[in-house]
Amino acid sequence: MPSDEIRRHLFLTGEKQIGKSTLLRRLIDACALDCTGFETRAFFLGGERRGFTLHGLVEMPPLENDCVVCVRVAQRHSVPVLPVFEENGAAILRKSLASPSPYILMDELGKLEREAHGFCRQVLACLDGEKRVLGVLQQCDSPLVEQIKARSDVTVITVTRDNRDMLLDRLRAAFQHT
Repeated sequence: MPSDEIRRHLFLTGEKQIGKSTLLRRLIDACALDCTGFETRAFFLGGERRGFTLHGLVEMPPLENDCVVCVRVAQRHSVPVLPVFEENGAAILRKSLASPSPYILMDELGKLEREAHGFCRQVLACLDGEKRVLGVLQQCDSPLVEQIKARSDVTVITVTRDNRDMLLDRLRAAFQHT
């Protein structure tokens, strides 16, 4: 993967728990990339994962950051908390666009945002903006994910067990030339 293969925006995809977010964080740390945006973080009750929170990497009032963005209601079923996407998530992305940081992190995007139309519009506005977006895309059937993958300014790399260790060096080389 020569450095000229990385387009303006970079998204990683792959199986669940393969290391996509970890690889992206390692790239950000290794290249000291100044990022705003958001991370989704698991939250646990009684030692079991019960859902995810949305953690903004911008200045936010304490009660508006780290809100529950989805709740696990069955073994393989989670439901979105749409107001968190629509209010908090969209605000995080608007603040990210207004910040001086040159990169916006979107970790991660997938099927839960399907009905969060304002949030989805804000994701696309970030991709149309001046900043570079780094993110993770779930492997799922989602109009937003398909729109992102279809853009000519987006590189999507599939992370696997076989390539995840060597990808960091290749991505680091690509980002040191930008």
